[in-house]
Amino acid sequence: MRVSRPRWRVGAVAGGFVVGLVCVGMAWATSLTPQPVVTSKGRQFEPAATPAGANVAYDQSRPGHPTQFDVYVKSTGLARYKVNKRGQAQAGGIDGTTLIYQSIRNGQSNLRLFDLVSHVRSTPVGVNTKKWEYRATISGVWILYGRAWGSHPTNYQVVLHNTNTTAETRVLAELINRRHSQLDAGQVNGDFATWDQVNFHTSSTNVFLYQISNRAKRKIPEPSGKLQYYPAVTPTGNVFYVRSGRGCGNHVVLREYSSVIDIPLAKMPSGYDVFKMFAVDEGSGVTSLYFDRYQCSTAKSHIYKLTVS
Repeated sequence: MRVSRPRWRVGAVAGGFVVGLVCVGMAWATSLTPQPVVTSKGRQFEPAATPAGANVAYDQSRPGHPTQFDVYVKSTGLARYKVNKRGQAQAGGIDGTTLIYQSIRNGQSNLRLFDLVSHVRSTPVGVNTKKWEYRATISGVWILYGRAWGSHPTNYQVVLHNTNTTAETRVLAELINRRHSQLDAGQVNGDFATWDQVNFHTSSTNVFLYQISNRAKRKIPEPSGKLQYYPAVTPTGNVFYVRSGRGCGNHVVLREYSSVIDIPLAKMPSGYDVFKMFAVDEGSGVTSLYFDRYQCSTAKSHIYKLTVS
């Protein structure tokens, strides 16, 4: 199965992942200054991290195979190490010492767990099916992820699964027999979850916020003619997302939405875009926002972060 990336997208590989790599030296027109996190040779995507950057997980392209990926973790003061033992993999999210990631083998995609201390791998209960599970994050007892199946059209769900004894599963959004449309899970963090929805036919995208405790869902307001996508969220419900014009790297701005306040954080250079963001609560009102910076003309990407307070 090939799950394409939404918006303007230029291409995809299995698992819903557009490949790329970025030039490090570009200046940023920004109110906040992004800091490089992983800028090594190769293509890095889909970051996740723990507070103070003690552990940073990401995808890394294989040498000589730019469309094949493995998951790596870099811990402070230690050499990076590979998480997946077999097949390909894409990073997901981290909560505490648990990393959730996407394992792709023999044309099948499932979710796996990895303990950052013991390095023990395991399989979450009640999540994986014969369908394509992908783009997962984890927070406490909750796992948020995407599920896709079928073709012409592909069907999509954004699923929130409770890993405690109740094994509760909520379908937050779904597209069944809807051509030219796609869903992408964003991030679950504390009492909140996010995702986005794209309509290729109308060239529109929208970001959604969901509160777990009261099951309330809302769409983040979107100006006419703009696209909004790839959201992350804090435990208190502040949403970070990408806003752009149509086309790759067209006036791309990273933004924060809190209640009715919507502010720009950083404007990317022309021709650069973003494919995932991950918010880490650092305490005292500070958030580290990790993201992959993608260069449209060269399909290159590295990992950066913003410090938001």
